[in-house]
Amino acid sequence: MLVLLSGLPGSGKTTFARALAPRLRARHLESDAVRRSMFPTPNYTPQESARVFDELERLAEEALAARRVVILDATNLTERDRRRFVTLAARLGAGLVAVRLTAPESVVRSRLSSPREGFSEAGVDVFEQMRERPEPFRVPTVVVDTRYPPEPSLALVERLAAQEAR
Repeated sequence: MLVLLSGLPGSGKTTFARALAPRLRARHLESDAVRRSMFPTPNYTPQESARVFDELERLAEEALAARRVVILDATNLTERDRRRFVTLAARLGAGLVAVRLTAPESVVRSRLSSPREGFSEAGVDVFEQMRERPEPFRVPTVVVDTRYPPEPSLALVERLAAQEAR
């Protein structure tokens, strides 16, 4: 089972993934953590990002092949970004739940301007660079507005994951 997260920086992907992972007993693959492990001082070039996504795909394949639940936590803004993981899940016979996380711009800017825990170094500047890049999903997708309490959305994704895993 693959839970594929998508959203701009500051949309709440990692917070959502951290809350969801224990509920699904899932392996949380966080792109920012993988990037930091591969590149201690990341520069976010296209070449670097390609290597990070290759590693995410490798880790996801390994876990899915072992019948683990995987939460893939990355921006995944374009159809091309997401397709590789959708194809991977299909090839391995794993279920898929796609989740797009969003929040009003004012909330995102506030989050990105405040000190945060974790590996992400994205600030308002990165948000500005990426804000026009999101492309529509071609698979059924749950949209979560993270300005609201997460429990109903977590419960919904948990139910969908259970259905897809059958």
